[in-house]
Amino acid sequence: MHKRIIIFCPISNHKGEDMTNEIMKCLRDWGLDKIFTITVDNASSNDVTVKELSKIFTKRGINFMNGEHIHVRCMAHILNLVVQDGLKVSVVSIERVRKAVKYIRLSPARCKRFQECCEDVDINCKKSLCLDVSTRWNSTYLMLNRAIEFENVFSSYAARDIGLLHYLQFVEDEDGKDEHGSAVGALLSDDWDNVRKNANFLQIFYDLTREVSGSHYVTANSHFLKICEVSCYLKQLISSEEDNDDLLGKIASNMREKFDKYWGTPKKMNKMIFISCVLDPRHKFVSVGFALQIMFGKEGPILENGVRDYMDLLFGEYVKSLSKDKGSQHSSSLSSSSFENSSSLLSSSGSSV
Repeated sequence: MHKRIIIFCPISNHKGEDMTNEIMKCLRDWGLDKIFTITVDNASSNDVTVKELSKIFTKRGINFMNGEHIHVRCMAHILNLVVQDGLKVSVVSIERVRKAVKYIRLSPARCKRFQECCEDVDINCKKSLCLDVSTRWNSTYLMLNRAIEFENVFSSYAARDIGLLHYLQFVEDEDGKDEHGSAVGALLSDDWDNVRKNANFLQIFYDLTREVSGSHYVTANSHFLKICEVSCYLKQLISSEEDNDDLLGKIASNMREKFDKYWGTPKKMNKMIFISCVLDPRHKFVSVGFALQIMFGKEGPILENGVRDYMDLLFGEYVKSLSKDKGSQHSSSLSSSSFENSSSLLSSSGSSV
């Protein structure tokens, strides 16, 4: 996998049309006329940008398959939006931990006192408390995960420093993070239970985000199966009656609503995530068909056939492209013959392909 930064520049505004002009200028400067996909996050201006670029590519005759697959939504960003919606449900417990961590980190003297409390409860840990960035859910997971290690230390510290209780109950955050103002209240045992549940829940999404955000290896081949994992996990939490956990059920319901906005149906997904999975020799059509059936039930086999048809069309487009490049009647007929043979093999071999 290769990654090259070909431009890094300021823009006058974030309007889709203006961003389109900047991108096209860059492509012209570099003489690039083969654009397969464009990956962006889910800002509405980016949607406009991709549509405008697709129109320009179509006019120039370089829009592969009329740009059906050109728009790729960033999977890591969608996961961030999904998790952020879930965290809104349990914001009180998370906010109490956040404020407690912030209070201690505000002063070197408090940090030293906190370290002394660690020694008192026989915790010999070189790690320190970390404060999250509220707009990045993965940093919230790291903050909660670290705070859990010091749960007993917080209780010991609260007994030594009455200022912590006062800060939690009456001091409002200057940066406006605290939605509950002076009513946040002290850390209770129920809060720690909620924090542990949230941390365990978020670890799955944290690990998943790290996997799909790799920059030194290809990740597209695993995207669809990871989406299927998330779907199954949320479905299990929503429908499970074993634990009867209202908190996780509400979190999962909120997340499912956002999940369905982007991945609720195959039409909302870029078809390339299916194709890249099929081309992975560890998965092929067997895994894709199985995942489709898990996510969409009886419609699974029909959707799998749709993936096969699209892959045939995609292969046909490459045949046409190669035939034009070679400019030879012989190569054109040979490629067409290969396409027909490959298509018949795909049709006859079924899900064992």
